[in-house]
Amino acid sequence: MADTSLPASALAQSLRLGYRLLLAITLLAGLGWLTAHVRPVPADSQAVVLHFGAIDRVQRAGLLLAWPSPIDSIIWLPATERLQQRQVEGLSRNAHALALDGAGTSLQQMGDELAGSGYLLTGDVGVVQLNATVYYRIDDAAAYARQGDQALPVLDRLVSAAALQLSAGRDLDSILVTRSNQPSSQQAELRERLRGELVQAVNQRLQQLRQRGVPLGLQVARIDLTSSLPHAAQAAFDAVLTADQTVERQLAQAQTAAARQQQQASAAVSTILNSAHARADERLAQARNETSEILALAPRMQQADGPALLRQLYQDKIQQVLAKAGQVTTMDPASSGRVIVPGVRP
Repeated sequence: MADTSLPASALAQSLRLGYRLLLAITLLAGLGWLTAHVRPVPADSQAVVLHFGAIDRVQRAGLLLAWPSPIDSIIWLPATERLQQRQVEGLSRNAHALALDGAGTSLQQMGDELAGSGYLLTGDVGVVQLNATVYYRIDDAAAYARQGDQALPVLDRLVSAAALQLSAGRDLDSILVTRSNQPSSQQAELRERLRGELVQAVNQRLQQLRQRGVPLGLQVARIDLTSSLPHAAQAAFDAVLTADQTVERQLAQAQTAAARQQQQASAAVSTILNSAHARADERLAQARNETSEILALAPRMQQADGPALLRQLYQDKIQQVLAKAGQVTTMDPASSGRVIVPGVRP
């Protein structure tokens, strides 16, 4: 009779070994499932814990302890300190229609039509396109997770609406900032002012949503703008800029020439004045020299010999004076005759 105990024993051992191996795998899988949401949260991240689909808490950097799925689920988000970047092309395409203060219906309709095509209407009825790079942070992770995929599209609309409103209060030059007559420091100030006011306007709209009970959980830190004109208007705008630059260059050249001529005229006037002063000084010195003898007699005129000295000096000088005359006519002072002398009536 054959012995069948050995094969039965080997089968039982195999079954027990397979059972133990399956139990070990099951225990490891269960342990892995239980500890699936036990993990560290990096310093540059934050985790939103959803308990049965509802937001339970926000876990900052540190060790995260949560129940495994489907009890708890985790949404991983960047930390509040991390800035995120988002491109918004053609700011006005997603903007709501805004009523322009003091503007007519035609301007409002024109602005709405331009908004649909991605262009903005400026305060001086110019047309410009703005593209933005928005740098934002998630300051309320629970609100951001609650909004889900709708948060960033809403942010795009808020940025576009704020840009549409700001452009309506500015002229084209203050938005493009391309005039060559503006110093580079002034151009940088205008750009920075526009960016700052746009950031402030977007954050105000985010705050209004938060007050209405629909927060996005976002805060805008900075917005970089690039502006452009419609293709059909670019050539005309470039021609205007070229004409302005030509006029400014010609004006600068004219001012330089005028300044040079003024310097030359000033130098000529100075030379003439110096020469006139020199001649006047020379004539004055000569006159003083010629009258020095008479001036020397002035103090002695009150003395007894004063008149005699004056007559002697007169007799000495009268010959020199008469020698310079072209014609001399004399007459006796005691004569009763009269002489008619032509000339201007005294």
